[in-house]
Amino acid sequence: MASLVRKKILVKGVVQGVGFRPHVYKLAVAHALAGWVKNDAAGVTIEAEGRLSSVKTFIREITLKKPAAARVDSVFVSAVAAAGEKNFCIAKSGGKAAASAIIPADLALCPDCRRELLEPSDRRYVYPFTNCTNCGPRFTIVKSVPYDRPATTMAGFKMCPDCLAEYGDPLDRRFHAQPNACPVCGPSVSLEWAGRSLTGLPALEQTATLLLSGRIGALQSLGGFHLACRADSPAAVKKLRAAKKRPHKPFAVMVSSLAAARLICSVSRLEAGALSSPEAPVMMLRKLAPGSFPGAAPALSKLGVMLPYTPLHAALFRLLEKKGFTGALLMTSGNFRDEPICKDRAEVKARLSGAASFSLFHDRPIHNRVDDSVAYEAAGGLRLARRARGFVPAGIKLASAGAPVLACGADLKNAFCLTRGGEAFLSQHIGDLSEPRNQAFFKETLANFRRLLKVSPAVAAHDLHPDYASSALARALPGKKTAVQHHAAHALSVAAEHGLETPFIGLSFDGTGYGTDGKIWGSEFMVFKDRTWRRAAHLDYFPLPGGDAGALETWRPALALVRNAFGPAWRGPAGRIFSGVPAAKSRTVERMIEAGLNCPATSSLGRLFDAFSFLSGIRGETTYEAQGPMELESVYGPAGAAYSFDVKKVPGGYLVDPAPAVRAAVRDRLAGRPAALISAGVHKGLAAMAVETACRLSKDTGIKTFCLSGGVFQNRTLLELVTTGLERRGCGVYANRLVPANDGGLALGQAWYVLKGYRQAE
Repeated sequence: MASLVRKKILVKGVVQGVGFRPHVYKLAVAHALAGWVKNDAAGVTIEAEGRLSSVKTFIREITLKKPAAARVDSVFVSAVAAAGEKNFCIAKSGGKAAASAIIPADLALCPDCRRELLEPSDRRYVYPFTNCTNCGPRFTIVKSVPYDRPATTMAGFKMCPDCLAEYGDPLDRRFHAQPNACPVCGPSVSLEWAGRSLTGLPALEQTATLLLSGRIGALQSLGGFHLACRADSPAAVKKLRAAKKRPHKPFAVMVSSLAAARLICSVSRLEAGALSSPEAPVMMLRKLAPGSFPGAAPALSKLGVMLPYTPLHAALFRLLEKKGFTGALLMTSGNFRDEPICKDRAEVKARLSGAASFSLFHDRPIHNRVDDSVAYEAAGGLRLARRARGFVPAGIKLASAGAPVLACGADLKNAFCLTRGGEAFLSQHIGDLSEPRNQAFFKETLANFRRLLKVSPAVAAHDLHPDYASSALARALPGKKTAVQHHAAHALSVAAEHGLETPFIGLSFDGTGYGTDGKIWGSEFMVFKDRTWRRAAHLDYFPLPGGDAGALETWRPALALVRNAFGPAWRGPAGRIFSGVPAAKSRTVERMIEAGLNCPATSSLGRLFDAFSFLSGIRGETTYEAQGPMELESVYGPAGAAYSFDVKKVPGGYLVDPAPAVRAAVRDRLAGRPAALISAGVHKGLAAMAVETACRLSKDTGIKTFCLSGGVFQNRTLLELVTTGLERRGCGVYANRLVPANDGGLALGQAWYVLKGYRQAE
């Protein structure tokens, strides 16, 4: 008989809460091995004993046949003495291993659980908390590692005999599924409306009835509450917009299935895969009919669409269908402008009672609040506009490791980043840190992350802007502080996620960022080489009357740019474009520009886009960030020639003068040409300028690798035009995929700046 060997195997990655131990158990039994598997602070530890050939095959299949939601980063194998065991078991979690376990993100309802949920004869028929090892809550319910039921908010629910039998059966897909539950022993839903209440299935049925009647409801989901109503009810949508003080900002809709999504939007293979994935983000899809869903996405060509990613959503849509409703529900975050999403009944009563006429909540506490993720397809890949549910707290593998760093991000679309070894962990979307509740959310989430990751960073990175709340939060922490220039961090976020160690040129295009000269940057071409960065090209500065007011009243930067482009003659024909602006306001802004009063100098491409949205006749005032540019992109078409930008050689690099493009846009507007033609001129012209400037820098430096980042590169048209233009010239082009190009990904770049020891060139 062949001698037996015993191996100790440490598996690191996303291996807790994804059915990994049952997977290992089944493999061990199939190969007639003895030993054990357990969760610990490092990941999953295994001891396997048997014939050498069987043990080798077992180790290989651990990775090859891993569960769909698992991610294996490393497998360490060492020999230990044979123990003579006869069986294989799942051992109690614990141990003194060094902390490196990763909590998985929440997983959307899997096909098997969906079938059970919708089968009337199943004991979990329309049960809103159906889950298994392949789906269900993870990050939102976990309090500590190792990931076991006592360490989650499911600890208070004792499994009934049937659920316990599933949990203990190695052949059942609920084997060691920590949130396992059923109507007998698990969480339940409750409905409150008009002084009345219901629980269980009657609560769901009444919720469907209330939604059909046009009411607005607060619905508790995985990481917080949604505000929901019929997307086809103008009155309900109007009321919801008034309550949230969001007159135009696009809201997402939820539809019952992928087939239903295809009835209203164009859905590519990649988009379909993302919608149906365990992450299940809101996908920005192109409408089939441009004017459809005016209540959800007014004046936009794209619509945010998501599928029912929880059993509660799926159950609700089944009950709605039984009542004859096959349309879409508008689903928006359960909060008001710039506040954290509500996560419990008390917060809903305190904050959302004026918006929602009923509330559907449950008794499974949310430990980590998290909003929906938002994604879109561009330049051949999936891109994130908001990284939250389904993606957090998944780590991002880094090309090199270092001491732990905390990067505090920026003030808008805030998310922080903690590094541990060779991985970076970004928090979920936190929001605008000018809101005190979001500052509290930041601190709450940071405490949770530090506890889960078991790290104590000695360095805190923050934005260069001295008055940012994120900078103040960083300065209040112990340890060393490092200020990182905003646009350098944007470019480095791309380098970090793609593992770029070679020199590269970063194109950081966004709205605002504090520059090293104290001015407002936003159209930066930066050369990164030998752990240094330097600003090598940018838009010529133009005055921004009223500062941030220029983003709300797009005619302000437009007036400044038209004055620059036409000189003293601007009050002639060009001045007619401003005839719709109140004369008193325009005169005040003129005087501000002439006196240099409250007119900070900016090179912001975001504000230039705002100005072009006004010059095209699309938008003079905005009610949400980037409204004008988004509407300008929505009318883009292939017809129309590129507007010209003047790229001038100056000491140290290049300066881009937008005056020729501004004059062309004004001429087209005065000639009555359509906004679509002006949009084409703007987008094609900006892309051509970016490619020309980048290639000039490439020739000067010998660098042919480019990183594109910043909120402006969320413009799918511009990203694709610039990417294609550079690739045709033989350049390597990289853009954000794992983190948003906007400020939601900034913290990753800040952390990489510190880890790699970057500094501004002398």
